[in-house]
Amino acid sequence: MRFEIRGENRLGITRDVVNVLSDHKLDIRSFEVTPHHIYADIPAVRPEKFPLLAHALKQIPGISDIREIDRLPTERRRAQLHATLAALGDPVIAVDANGQIAQANPAAQTIAGTPDKPLRDRTLISILNEPSIEDLRQSGFHMPEHEVTLGGQTYMLQVEPIGHVDDGSDIVDDAPWGGVMVFHRAARLGRVITALQDRSHTGFDDIIGDSRAMTRVKSQAKRLAGIDAPLLILGETGTGKELFARACHRASTRVDQPFLALNCAAMPEGLAESELFGYAAGAFTSARRGGKPGLLELADGGTLFLDEIGELTPYLQAKLLRVLQDGRFRRVGGTDEIAVDVRIISATNRDLEAMSHDGTFREDLYFRINVLGITLPALRDRIEDINDLAQFFIARTAQQTERASPILARDGLAWLQNHDWPGNVRELENTLFRAVALLDGDVLSAHDLNDAATGTAARIEKIDNAPAHSDAEHQAPHSSDLIADALSQPDFNAGLDLLEREMLMRLYPDYPSSRKLADRLGVSHTSIANKLRKHGIGQ
Repeated sequence: MRFEIRGENRLGITRDVVNVLSDHKLDIRSFEVTPHHIYADIPAVRPEKFPLLAHALKQIPGISDIREIDRLPTERRRAQLHATLAALGDPVIAVDANGQIAQANPAAQTIAGTPDKPLRDRTLISILNEPSIEDLRQSGFHMPEHEVTLGGQTYMLQVEPIGHVDDGSDIVDDAPWGGVMVFHRAARLGRVITALQDRSHTGFDDIIGDSRAMTRVKSQAKRLAGIDAPLLILGETGTGKELFARACHRASTRVDQPFLALNCAAMPEGLAESELFGYAAGAFTSARRGGKPGLLELADGGTLFLDEIGELTPYLQAKLLRVLQDGRFRRVGGTDEIAVDVRIISATNRDLEAMSHDGTFREDLYFRINVLGITLPALRDRIEDINDLAQFFIARTAQQTERASPILARDGLAWLQNHDWPGNVRELENTLFRAVALLDGDVLSAHDLNDAATGTAARIEKIDNAPAHSDAEHQAPHSSDLIADALSQPDFNAGLDLLEREMLMRLYPDYPSSRKLADRLGVSHTSIANKLRKHGIGQ
């Protein structure tokens, strides 16, 4: 039986308790003492004998209460620690100064490939070649984050010392007895980037449009979203291809995993290759120390959206084909093969079938990415949706420019419905933003829209406070930019802090209080308030 004794914090009270237990000839299995509390685990005490023992203990001066408990404090803390470690998806291993594994969570046990033999019975060198225990000791179990291989998989290793004592006194134990090793998968960073980019958690119900064309394509996309196979989205520029890609991801079984995007037309071949596949340590002169995971690794378990896939060079088409065939690839300058589980969603406004016939796009790759497919309608084919789209863009622009929302005049709506929109929804959004931002009155007429369209036709870039997105291609920056910023940090945690701060800065204008922001992110109000103070946001 386990029980707790409460009493005064006086000298000798613990000795008196032990004397009573000895008089009853009881064998103490565990005994813990804290100010005002004594905890004991005595198997020989049965429930029917406990009242007699409690009566004897209460005769000790200073004892106020005795009650049965289910666990001793140490047992409770140990159970809580085990539960916490078990809940972590990342492998966690604690080692002592001799390299003996003292603790390992289930994720580490599984990945190390020893389900039948506990890792705590093994040494670190038996599962990890680098770093050595000598390197860990020399660093005081505090090393910069770097890549390692555990169980054949690549991780970012974070090491923190344990056992260092600094209680504010003059005596400080500078030698930790060991350290905690946390192995972060690249997909963890991918999930952070996904949370940062997908501010609205876009689903099919958020896509504006009830026309016959849009109803048909949304219904088709919903059916295909749950099928775990490559998806090709076709459509003209500005029709919302990335918006549909994100909605398909959210309707899939991979909804809780990363969604990352790469614009294949936005960078030269070498840069696109390193962003997509990552690079190994020393791959080139300016390579980041320890290498860098690419989007495929960061999106492991989730979805990778390849926008403008028709712009990929033949060399990158061949490398991507290998990933689609067996889910394996090599980093730039690397020799080890990396296995990933990623759903590829592609998009283009080009005729890939014709390109595959004339040799400008690999025919075998075309068949691989076109297992499932949808074609988004142009805005001119869904005129009946223009009013709803216009009202949405007008209201949002008014909110962002801090003015009253203007009324769309009848001639203004007619002008929108009769206008040719080569840039589709994106051009409509830009035109309305420009018109509302420059409007002096409270009625948006055809004249105002015509003046605004002249500016948009000239492809004037939107200013910084332009709408966040209707087509998710407006979300800035792209995944590759955020990854580059985060991974340029010399410290892994600093990179995560950068992404955290960027996410909060982007969300705060739409959720301008810690409570609203906490509800949006699904975390506690206190946690968000602390993070806002930490990053100096909203102050």
